[in-house]
Amino acid sequence: MTANLELQRVNERKGLRGFANLRRKESQSWWGTSRWWINALLWTVLLCGLTAIMLFASNDEVTQATEAEIAQAGGLIAYILSIGLSVFFEFGAPMLAIGTVILAQDLIIGEKQSGVAEWLLSKPVTRRAYVLAKVAANALPLLILLVGLPSALVYGMLSLRIGALFPLATFLSAVGIVTVHTLFYFNLTLLLGTIFNNRAPILGIALASVLGGGILGGFIEPLFYVTPWMLPKVAWLTATSQLIPAEIGIAALVASLLWCIVFVFVALAKFEKMEF
Repeated sequence: MTANLELQRVNERKGLRGFANLRRKESQSWWGTSRWWINALLWTVLLCGLTAIMLFASNDEVTQATEAEIAQAGGLIAYILSIGLSVFFEFGAPMLAIGTVILAQDLIIGEKQSGVAEWLLSKPVTRRAYVLAKVAANALPLLILLVGLPSALVYGMLSLRIGALFPLATFLSAVGIVTVHTLFYFNLTLLLGTIFNNRAPILGIALASVLGGGILGGFIEPLFYVTPWMLPKVAWLTATSQLIPAEIGIAALVASLLWCIVFVFVALAKFEKMEF
């Protein structure tokens, strides 16, 4: 048996030694367990269910709307679509951010506390590979299950409600904005996991941004230009083809993308200096 054993050399860049195996391990924690379908079911039922109520069921938002509001929206169907899209994007995006924070809070800090991180790094694994594997293997399932799947079903419901295909370009643009919003909070949570040694500050900082950012931005308006706090509303305005002030929409989107990159680089730098 020993004579037939063949070892295969893994060709990896020196700075990313162990990345492939770590990424595979992280992916297995999603697709090899019940975690994927539980999250797929939870977020699809929550977001699509609420959106479906607004689109197809009689509700107070519609019955109490004035004729002026309906006319301004472009008619009753357009008003109903606007309400449904508002629920999905303006309510849904913060909910997805909260879910992302909760799901990502233990990715690094959990392994730091259990000793798994120290054990892994005692193997031929670089610290850079450890952090990047967390990003690569967890961001994709989060975006697919929390953003992609509910978005696809909501698009189908919108098309069913109007009896034709809903404008795809505007809807995909809005979904892209929510994707950036979700990715911002994923990367932020990952960064906080390299800085702190317990969950309280991670949840406190990230959730305070999700839930209180809009309030703070109301007092300090320039913050809206450099944070993702306006992105849920920008996504809704995009989906409903409404005019968006370029200085707000584009600035907030570009700033959030840049923050996503900065968070990863800072997490890499912080983790390199971490002592176990």
